[in-house]
Amino acid sequence: MMEDVLDESIRMQETIVKTIEEYRFEDFKISHAEDFVNVVRNIKVKENQTDDALNLYKMSVLNHYEILKKLTDSITPFDSAFLEWMQTPVVIEILYDLDSSFREAAEAFAKAIDESDDLLALEAMRLANGFYGLTSAKDFGAIPGSTLSVLTKIAERVSVDRDYILAILSSKSWGLNTSYVFGNTFLRVFHETRDFSKALEAEKSQMKRMFLEPVKLQADIMKSYGFSSFDPLEYMQMYRKKMFEVVKRARNVHIANVVMLPTHVGDIGHHIGWQYYYICRDEMNMELLRVHLAFLKRNLRKAFEKGNMSNIFDISYFATGLSSLFLYRILWDEGFTAEMLARLFTERFYNWVMLRQFDRNVVSELHVNDFLDFTFRGQRLAEKGWKLRNFEPDFSDYDSSMLHAGELYAYPFCAITTKFATLMKFADMPCLLAPEPMSIVVLVNAVALNPEKPFAPVSICKNCATAHVQPVKCTHCISKDLKVN
Repeated sequence: MMEDVLDESIRMQETIVKTIEEYRFEDFKISHAEDFVNVVRNIKVKENQTDDALNLYKMSVLNHYEILKKLTDSITPFDSAFLEWMQTPVVIEILYDLDSSFREAAEAFAKAIDESDDLLALEAMRLANGFYGLTSAKDFGAIPGSTLSVLTKIAERVSVDRDYILAILSSKSWGLNTSYVFGNTFLRVFHETRDFSKALEAEKSQMKRMFLEPVKLQADIMKSYGFSSFDPLEYMQMYRKKMFEVVKRARNVHIANVVMLPTHVGDIGHHIGWQYYYICRDEMNMELLRVHLAFLKRNLRKAFEKGNMSNIFDISYFATGLSSLFLYRILWDEGFTAEMLARLFTERFYNWVMLRQFDRNVVSELHVNDFLDFTFRGQRLAEKGWKLRNFEPDFSDYDSSMLHAGELYAYPFCAITTKFATLMKFADMPCLLAPEPMSIVVLVNAVALNPEKPFAPVSICKNCATAHVQPVKCTHCISKDLKVN
């Protein structure tokens, strides 16, 4: 089974990279994702797995693709931001219809939001003034400044069934319950009115709507940003019709897993989409994705064959760990460290807060924060001998690559940052270097093996890169010790 999951992971990543390479000089079309969709279509239930859990992901991807094809040939580059935020809201409303007690739990949570001015006012002020520094407003962990952190603190004040609380938090951990992130509404309204009370009330209203009317809220958010590629409500109505029975059949899957598995459809229009097409029109950037893929394939196979993997989560551990080492090796070769990047982006953040104090989006640093965490993990592994556990990666694909041909981009004797510059092209969009597709495959298969075990909200220490620049940040972190009643 582990070998099957490993094969699926590699096939997923490889298909996406090859699709980008094939279509990168064209305008993005939804149909470009056909090969990827076929990979998902061919994912099979394995020994001891339940297809009810697997289908929450699989059927979501297939239905998402078919609905998009019916609604439009393409989307605008800006609209791609919203494609993976329309599934969880629908699933939550389906669950409300199937289980009125879950709806009642959500209403109790909304009431707690109304009664948490002390907490929300403090957190809103901190975000407005950059108290937590560079952070990730939409993070799967409850790190300082994240929406999940705020929701987890509210959850401590709610007395309802623990499974429902886990589901509510899971929907903003690995789930994507609407594009709402805490602090954005507060900043916008305060910028417009300079009235703290109005800003706080507007923030509370949006947060409550996320649980009480998620589908309508998501459509309203998309329209507020000028989404024009198709009608969001029409998409969500079609998605509900196709997914209702899939969700209904998943009665033996923990509700915290049900709300987060269907949302992982971002490979269509996001990973396979405008942004990677444009990034990879530069041959050096395409080469980085090629080499990263070859590096992963070679070393994941090698680690598996040597017996370094004992469970399917080790596939994700090695995929992300190898990627971290790969990213850090690029930095290291040109004299950069992860700390340098963390300091650079931290200084940039505070300068930006002063420049645009109340006129900014709190989610802006999301991807950069992920990128910094990966490079910092790579540095820690490098300091321990460039190894993952006892496995020493083979860098031959990287060593023989075009990435070292700096003379193609600069005066030969002055090409001291060409690899760094190439890597930085992915800093705002590091998804495939993470590599997210592989992690999703592992997560889906893990849930299918143990559907009754809640896999979110995630309770781990992320060892954040920025905390090594601002160590006191850790005193405000609850990510490794979620207190869920």
